[in-house]
Amino acid sequence: MITKQIEFNIPEDKEVQSALGVLVVRHGHLEYLLRLTVKSLLQLPIHEALTQTNKKGVKALREKIEKEAKERLRQGIALDNLLDFLKRSWEASDKRNIFVHNVWANERGGPLMIQNDDFSWSRPPSSREIEDLSRKIQTITHELNKDRKNGDLSEALKNLSLNAE
Repeated sequence: MITKQIEFNIPEDKEVQSALGVLVVRHGHLEYLLRLTVKSLLQLPIHEALTQTNKKGVKALREKIEKEAKERLRQGIALDNLLDFLKRSWEASDKRNIFVHNVWANERGGPLMIQNDDFSWSRPPSSREIEDLSRKIQTITHELNKDRKNGDLSEALKNLSLNAE
């Protein structure tokens, strides 16, 4: 068995570095919005919701949202839309995790590579690929926030509140 001698490295391309930074921040926005979605579903004050969701990863937040939404919304367009947002969020986060959490390295003198989830190596993403993913995350975040504040989800939650009175 031949083993590769790798050196950990980061991309020298400033556009790739910048795109990775924007991607991380936009994913942070998505994570925060998931925390706000828990707030909306549970109809909690902001401080209480943020306290309850503090240090919860996006996976746990999505699972909490899915569970609570299915219990509270039961069925309908608001639930369908929310589940679609969660699915798209999951897919985007998985891809983001590959770009951010997998090893970037090269064999001595060789090109920069990124290790895949199956431990094989491939070329790293270009700045355009990273930017495209970042825009996708931004779109998901924007659409979910709009739905949470004054869309189908907002209406469904208002109806729940009225029915509870």
